[in-house]
Amino acid sequence: MEFGLLYEIQVPRPWDAGSEQRALWNAVEQTVAGESAGFTHVWAVEHHFREEFSHMSAPEVWLGAVAQHTNQIRLGHGIVLLPLPMNHPVRVAERIGMLDIMSNGRVEFGTGRSVVELELEGFQIDPGDTRGMWEESVGFLQKLWGSGDELVDFEGRYFAMPPRRVFPRPVQKPHPPMWMAATSPASYSLAGDYGVGVLAFGMAIDKDAMGRRLGEWRAAMAASVREVPVKNPRAAVFMMGFCAKTMKEARAMCEETFVSYLDHTIDTFLRWGEKKELPPGYEWYAKAAEHTSARSGRAKFQYLLENKMILVGTPDDIAETVSGFKDAGVTQMLVAMQLGDIPHEAVMDSISLFGKEVIPQFR
Repeated sequence: MEFGLLYEIQVPRPWDAGSEQRALWNAVEQTVAGESAGFTHVWAVEHHFREEFSHMSAPEVWLGAVAQHTNQIRLGHGIVLLPLPMNHPVRVAERIGMLDIMSNGRVEFGTGRSVVELELEGFQIDPGDTRGMWEESVGFLQKLWGSGDELVDFEGRYFAMPPRRVFPRPVQKPHPPMWMAATSPASYSLAGDYGVGVLAFGMAIDKDAMGRRLGEWRAAMAASVREVPVKNPRAAVFMMGFCAKTMKEARAMCEETFVSYLDHTIDTFLRWGEKKELPPGYEWYAKAAEHTSARSGRAKFQYLLENKMILVGTPDDIAETVSGFKDAGVTQMLVAMQLGDIPHEAVMDSISLFGKEVIPQFR
């Protein structure tokens, strides 16, 4: 089992002139501590326009800084939003190649399409096109990196490129490990068909349901006839996390923040339910939000805790939850600790204790 720290870079109000700067550099300090504590990965999520919730709009820049302050921790660009015009696939290839060089081959390349109307509308993207854009971009990147030094051309529905060589090339050959963000059940089979790893971002999913979805992903990967340069057979699961000496201490520090995070996610999903006509591929989100929003406040946190959907409590509490997901076939836990107004010092303490008493149980 591997462990990664995941960053949205939350910057809650009230803001001052240094709020964003402190949040971003505190996260770098946390990542350095995480490397020392035994975390194998750090992941940075790309978001746009989501004030307070995520100020990580250019993860490759932040990860480049992290690369210069660390030695071996893997750098997860997770995820790069692939719909155009958010990110042109040629520019994605160039940025990933550059980051892989400047980190001496430490990049993990996560992909996705965004399920946030605020983001898609801001870039004037039709939600109905996002799945097709993702497939086209991933197909192009796999073709490009699998071509060696040959000229590559591409003709698709959403973009085209005449014969070109794209530089710089990644250090890792044929390319950094590729992943796909998976929230809805259909995403797991799609990821398997393209031979990419799974970054599971379902907020309220237990180990048994995760095991079933990963089974579908593995079956799709085994059955796929798609030609890809290399497959990534690893699965990672996102969870909010806070580690403390007692459950009472952990809960007091993170309960309100974690409920707020979940409420924000539910609200994002519910917005799809307000549509008279849902774009294809977004039907599941409205239904999932209605199910989860039936609980509120403390009851919502208790539900997540009792069903082992968050990594909160003592090291032994957390290790028990991790063990269940390991048995379900998960290979990495993505732990989000820098959330809401949890103080930087408290996050550092949580990382340290997690590294001392949780991670060694899974080496």
